Amino acid sequence: MVERPLDEDATLPLFEGAHIPRIRFENALERLDLRAALADAPAALREGVAAMAAAVGAGSATRADLDALVRCRSGDWPAVLERAWQRLVGRRLDAHGIPQTLDDQPAAAYLLRGGERERAWKSIGRHLQHHPRDARGWELFAHFEPVLGAARCAFHGGRLLPAAGDLIDAVTEDGLKPVEPWLLSYGWFAHQLALDDIAQALEAEHLIRQPQLLVPGDAKAFAWYLLDAGGRPFGRDSVGVIEARKRLQRISRVAFQRYLARVAGKSL
Repeated sequence: MVERPLDEDATLPLFEGAHIPRIRFENALERLDLRAALADAPAALREGVAAMAAAVGAGSATRADLDALVRCRSGDWPAVLERAWQRLVGRRLDAHGIPQTLDDQPAAAYLLRGGERERAWKSIGRHLQHHPRDARGWELFAHFEPVLGAARCAFHGGRLLPAAGDLIDAVTEDGLKPVEPWLLSYGWFAHQLALDDIAQALEAEHLIRQPQLLVPGDAKAFAWYLLDAGGRPFGRDSVGVIEARKRLQRISRVAFQRYLARVAGKSL
């Protein structure tokens, strides 16, 4: 007999009936109380719950045996068990000041899939403080701050994310290639990013010194001079606002026009 989801029958009695153990089981998993969940686990899921409980042991998820957690996972688990596993792994990886990674995914990825959005937000922030060039980390960050996450992901060699939205269209319209490194500057043009966001991206890439060559289409050099032109010199190599504007124009005349529009208070 196939069990129906609990929300399909609003007439179920509150304190008795065959559905009560199932409710207790799901509530225990939500609390990550695996011992309590095991007591009411359906027969088909008991082995998996027992394995997770053994990996966690008598302590909390932050002290779980990570290798044992990884080994016990099953592709046949229902969503409720998979969600609990993601949370357990995420909390274990996030147990220290610098979150750990598993299979090249930061702790926040597991926490987010497990439904722990607030914990994931704090975790990815700490992760990126220590790994500011991690494109995959910025891709995950885009779940929380879409434009900044997408722009930083692309700037550090990651893929173009739909979260960049109209910025991609604007760069493409101006014929600038590759699109990715231009998203930061265009984000500032659109009043969606701050000059500090550009400075932090350049610093993460160790692009602190003034660009040695003025190459047309060099988005990273454009971003460097954009800080100078905005009155925010980056390092001791400032050329001043007037000279910076001349160099911006030499790198990309069309992007420079976007810059002038931004200075005049307009957007994309």
